[in-house]
Amino acid sequence: MISALKNKKERDKFEKTISPYKYAVDATTSKSTTIIIRSSTNDRGRVKSDVESKFKRANFIVKQSRSGGSTGSTEIILDDHTVKVLYKPAAGGMSETTLNSTITELCPSLAFMNGKKTFKDVNSFYDFIKVAKPAGVYLNSNDAKAGQQFIDVMPGSSKFKEKMENAIGILKFLVEKDKESPISQLYWGYRAKPTGVPTSHKGDIFIKFSTGQMLGVSLKAGGEKTAEPQLNTYVNKMFDDYGNEKAKQALIKEVYAKIHSTIGLPENWQDRSRRTQSIELIIKYKKKYAQKYEDLYDQMLEIIRGRIIQNVNASMPATIDYIKKQILKKDESVPLVVVKAYGTNYKFVTDEDALDGFIPEIKSIKAYPSKSSKQNWHIDLIGKKKTITMNMTVRSNKTDPDNKVAQGYNLAIKFNGITIKG
Repeated sequence: MISALKNKKERDKFEKTISPYKYAVDATTSKSTTIIIRSSTNDRGRVKSDVESKFKRANFIVKQSRSGGSTGSTEIILDDHTVKVLYKPAAGGMSETTLNSTITELCPSLAFMNGKKTFKDVNSFYDFIKVAKPAGVYLNSNDAKAGQQFIDVMPGSSKFKEKMENAIGILKFLVEKDKESPISQLYWGYRAKPTGVPTSHKGDIFIKFSTGQMLGVSLKAGGEKTAEPQLNTYVNKMFDDYGNEKAKQALIKEVYAKIHSTIGLPENWQDRSRRTQSIELIIKYKKKYAQKYEDLYDQMLEIIRGRIIQNVNASMPATIDYIKKQILKKDESVPLVVVKAYGTNYKFVTDEDALDGFIPEIKSIKAYPSKSSKQNWHIDLIGKKKTITMNMTVRSNKTDPDNKVAQGYNLAIKFNGITIKG
């Protein structure tokens, strides 16, 4: 509550308008107050835009400012008092992608372990989670601290309602699983893993049954018929996982020479000491040459996609090893199921099972770009009688102004499921 606002009516109107965002008062005088809204690192621009829209609709005077970091700040005029809103990342610099996945992982786990199996709506679900006991869900104090930080900023997600509904779907899965074999404990596999589970295991949550057996659950969320990524990684990590440093450095040099050097950026433009200045230069270039900026991104995308495909085609054994270790991540001691939430329902995803069973039949591989999309590409795993095509994507996954050209060579890579022929 902003105590410097003496007019109760104005103060109540401010609180109602800024909801559901939480804020902290950073500094206050009789004439002005500075508050901080924390949200995911990649989502501050959207939160800023949403806050400004809400106050404009409520007929407040709203002024934008470039001060206050790369996202800028907002000034809201309340009679003779100015409220300056700063937008800062939540502790740990969480992305909205991480926040959204946490909603579908942590919320159903806490609800189940606190004995709550159903909810009438999203709001009652979140109200319950805010006061739920840890109930053994966190594996250490660091994960417990992170979990509480995620819970505090959940309403700031642009997909809050959708992901909370998905969490209800996952809760239904847990209830059904409990009927099949009683569950004694659920664990959130955020950073730590339960004893005996490899750190590389793909499980997002882990079920310990009363029998002592453990099951890992990889969670996805989306539409009933949509294909959600079954691998989320980055160009940098993919080359590292292949152990192909030479190819990675060649890509970095090509992207700089053909893209970033052409707009006047220094070779070390992504260094921390240069980053802010470089982003400002990119913003100016984008405003002045909007179409050229998009053309540069398309050119960068083509270079990166081509280099990735070249890397995948260079060695069939290396690519099969990558699929086993980075996509399937099978562990016989702790089985894995993939569960997808859609709306408030769930279903099992079996693509990885089909891929795992087909690996011994692979005779050759072929990676190639999509003919209809700038960001899609494919890997054909060719057997004697059947071909499984892995549908892949490479693209920018950050928000403006840190996306596209500003993201540099390290774009996101996703595996979106399979197509089977033969």
